[in-house]
Amino acid sequence: MGSGNNALYWLVVLAGCGMSGTALGLGVNVAGLFFGPMAGEFGAGQGLVAATLTMYSLAQAFSGMAAAQLVERFGFKKVAILGTLLEAVPAALIGMSPNVYLVLALNTVRGAASGIIGMVLITLMVNFWFSKNNGLMTSICMGFSGIAGALLAPVFSTLIATIGWRASYLVVAALTVAFNLPAMLAPISLHPEDRGMTPYGGVPRPKAAAGAKDGAPAIAKAPIALVIMLMVYGVCAAAATALPQHFPGIAASYGLAATGTLMVSTGMVANSAGKVLIGVLVDHLGPKVSISLIAILVALGAALMVFVPQPMVLIVAAGLFGLCYSLSTVGAAMLTRDVFGPELYSGVYPKVVLAVSLSNAAFTTIVGALYDLSGGYAAIVLMLGAMEIVAICLTLLAYRVSAVRRRAAV
Repeated sequence: MGSGNNALYWLVVLAGCGMSGTALGLGVNVAGLFFGPMAGEFGAGQGLVAATLTMYSLAQAFSGMAAAQLVERFGFKKVAILGTLLEAVPAALIGMSPNVYLVLALNTVRGAASGIIGMVLITLMVNFWFSKNNGLMTSICMGFSGIAGALLAPVFSTLIATIGWRASYLVVAALTVAFNLPAMLAPISLHPEDRGMTPYGGVPRPKAAAGAKDGAPAIAKAPIALVIMLMVYGVCAAAATALPQHFPGIAASYGLAATGTLMVSTGMVANSAGKVLIGVLVDHLGPKVSISLIAILVALGAALMVFVPQPMVLIVAAGLFGLCYSLSTVGAAMLTRDVFGPELYSGVYPKVVLAVSLSNAAFTTIVGALYDLSGGYAAIVLMLGAMEIVAICLTLLAYRVSAVRRRAAV
C-alpha cells in the first residue's frame, strides 16, 4: 500500500485492531484477573463473579446481530463513538459498584456495545475495504485481541496488586477509549466508496451489491439449510476454545503439573499466531483447504495430548490445539464470505458469530461438568478433537451445497 489516500487502508486495519483489542482483549482476555479480588471484597462466590463475563459474552453475541443495520443507518463514526462510550463508562462504573449484581448489569451493557463494534463490524469493514489480502488483514485485526490480552495480563496483575481492582477498572475504561481512538477519529467509513476510494486490490462496486444495506433481506435470500450448516460449523469450531483453560488440569492429571503453565503459554502464542497463519493460508489456498489443514492440526494436538503424555509432546500438542481459536474467528468469517459471497455476508455472518459465542459459553461449562462426571480429561479432549473433524466435513459439505446452488441458478 502506498501513501496519501492509501494510508486510509492502514487506518482501517488499525481501527479494526483497536476494536478487537477492546471487545475481546480488554473485555474477555483479562477479565478473569479480576474475579478473585472482586469475589473477596463482595463476599460472593467465584461462580457468581464469573457470571459477569458470561453476561458480557451473551450480550455481545446477540447485539452483534444488529451491527450491520445500525452502522448503515447511523454511520460508522456515530456507532463507533456511541459504542465506545457504552464500553468505557460502564467499565469505570464497575470500579465504583457496591455489589456484584450491579457489575452483572454493567457488564451486560459493555457486552452489548462490544458486540455492535466487535467481530461483525470489524470483518464487515475489512471485507468492504480489502479485495486483495482480505484474509491477512482480517487475521491481523482478530489476532490483536490475543496480543493485547497477552501483553495486558501481567500489567493488570501488577495494577490489581498495587492499586486494587477498583482503580484498575478505571484503567480498563481509559484503555477502551484509547484503543478505539482510530475508529472514532480516523477519516474512515464502512464503505471505501464513501471516501471516493475503491476496495484495495479490487474495483468499485455499488453498495447494494455489497449487501450491507439490505442485511435483513440478505438472510431471507440465503438458503436456510446452508446458514444452519455454517452455524453448526461455528459450534464445532468454537467448542475447542473452552479447553485451553484446562491445560493445567490435564498436565496435573499426568503428574506433570509444571508442564501445565508452559502448555497455557504455548496455547496462547498459537492463539495469535494461528489467526495470522490462517489469514495467509486463506489468501493463497482459499478457506476450504486452509480450514481443513488447521482443523487437522488441532485434532492431531488432541490425539497427542491423550495418547503421548510426555512433557515436550504435551507442549507441542498445546501449540497445535491452540490453533483452534483461528477456526472460530478468522476461519468462520472467511468461510461465510466465500460460501455466501459479499452480497449475503452481512446477513449471515452475525448468525455464525452467535453460534460461535454461545458454543464457547456453553462448552466452558460442559467441559467442567464432563470432568466432574468422568473424573478425567481423555474422553473430553478426544470429543473436542472429533468435533474439529466434523467441522471439516461441514466445510466441505457447505462448498458442495453452495456449488450445486450456483449451478442451479445459472
